[in-house]
Amino acid sequence: MRDELLGGRYRLIRQLGEGGMGQVWEARDESLDRPVAVKVISLLAGNGPESAEARARFLREARLTAALQHPGIVTIHDLGETERAGATVPFLVMELVRGEGLDVLLRRGEVTLRDAAHWGAQVADALGAAHEAGVMHRDIKPSNILVTPSGLVKVLDFGIARAVDEGTGTAATRITRTGYIVGSPPYMAPEQARGNPEPRSDLYALGCVLYELITGELPFEAADAVGYITAHLDEMEPRPGSVKYGIPTEWDMVVLKLMRKDPARRYADAAAVARALRELDRSPEDAPVRRAPRGALAAKVVRPLSALCSVGLVVMFVSAMGFLDEDGAPTGLIAANMALLIALMLALNAGTMLLSLRKSAGRTVLAVAGTVVALQGASFSLQAMMTGADVTSADGTASTLVFVIAPVTAVAAVAMVITALHPSTRARLLGET
Repeated sequence: MRDELLGGRYRLIRQLGEGGMGQVWEARDESLDRPVAVKVISLLAGNGPESAEARARFLREARLTAALQHPGIVTIHDLGETERAGATVPFLVMELVRGEGLDVLLRRGEVTLRDAAHWGAQVADALGAAHEAGVMHRDIKPSNILVTPSGLVKVLDFGIARAVDEGTGTAATRITRTGYIVGSPPYMAPEQARGNPEPRSDLYALGCVLYELITGELPFEAADAVGYITAHLDEMEPRPGSVKYGIPTEWDMVVLKLMRKDPARRYADAAAVARALRELDRSPEDAPVRRAPRGALAAKVVRPLSALCSVGLVVMFVSAMGFLDEDGAPTGLIAANMALLIALMLALNAGTMLLSLRKSAGRTVLAVAGTVVALQGASFSLQAMMTGADVTSADGTASTLVFVIAPVTAVAAVAMVITALHPSTRARLLGET
């Protein structure tokens, strides 16, 4: 193929890469005497009416992409067909971009948070321009994003994008071939995996790319394409800050919002994503000093409050065991209280664990358990007197329990209930806004 002349005009010089759609070559436009990139779509090679229809459909979509004019989108100069080994093969002629793919930069480990924000905002700008023109990318991934030596980002491979039906928000046309998926499973939005892509599917993929840029890992690991798709459909995406130390909470919130399973709960459009990323891109000296968001501190102390309540419950449980030795003590009531204390400790541990897994049920469990703990602590003095315990004993043990430990536990429980139900707790611990 080297030195082959396509369309009587484009001389192939060297192969730059190869993917599921075909090969990319550096070439020379002999008519204008300039370097170009040529993508040979070998996937659609063939003869016969069916192959001809698929190529015609592809070329129609390529013309949509060629109409896009944006500094962040690789420009398509020309398109055509050539004959190879008795089969007709379509090709695209694009501007030749000198730069490195994000996949290369990731392998070298040369990505900072500032880089990720800066590059991500430019990708969002390019997606916004394409979406406004009714074109989806459908295969956003690191290897389709080039960074030039000057720091300019260029998004590649819009040639496989489909026109978007304005009436339904679904793809107007479709190019499929047995064994080939339009899109890359490690970055594929759930609705795209189900065959219902929309513009916000590109935003989900961008979220996956950003996750990989700031953590060095994919959001999900799987053995094959089916495993990746299953994970995107069913598994809760991990918070970037839980994978790599030092990632700010603001990054967690942006990435997780991009990767929400329901497209309606992601950013409304690419422009909103670009704004959010540019806010993250602001250097510390340029950024205004801001107070922490209201309720952010409360969200951070839910777990310590739960631990404090658990300590109080343990002390009350041990004390209840001592009350059993009191003459005339209502053993049935004491045993019931001990059982309740054990159940509350288990509930607090379960709620804390659910929050660790970023499950919203954890907030509910802690709120219900905390309410019961508060009532238990507030009524503990009355219960102690019902057992016949001397709360004014000289050693002060009973009085400390009744007048210090139980009330402090009740106050901590009330504070835990309030913070667990506060909206900021959902935002901070579950990665939502």
